[in-house]
Amino acid sequence: MDVQASGALLWTCVKAVGIWVISVLLAVPEAVFSEVARIDSLDNSSFAACIPYPQTDELHPKIHSVLIFLVYFLIPLTIISIYYYHIAKTLIKSAHNLPGEYNEHTKKQVSLKGCWLSLGCVCVI
Repeated sequence: MDVQASGALLWTCVKAVGIWVISVLLAVPEAVFSEVARIDSLDNSSFAACIPYPQTDELHPKIHSVLIFLVYFLIPLTIISIYYYHIAKTLIKSAHNLPGEYNEHTKKQVSLKGCWLSLGCVCVI
């Protein structure tokens, strides 16, 4: 294999390292505010559990839960839905300009694929 002269490999590595650095920076608050708590049970035994927020503050757990919901569910769902919409729109739009003998059949196939993408988008929600 030839080494690409354009620096694509270097650019890919820079992106990967950048993603890791951003991930570490975003994980710092979780690491700082987490604490190990000793939990006692009814049968005189206890165990240690990692709690992602301090037990003394009441506002922090609420903010943490809302941010986890946004970052892990709502933002990715929105991005995926937007891309599914654009894919479906492109497929349906491309079906109108197809040349050939089986034009109507192909249009129906592409429209059906667009419907399946839309249905998949609804199912994710």
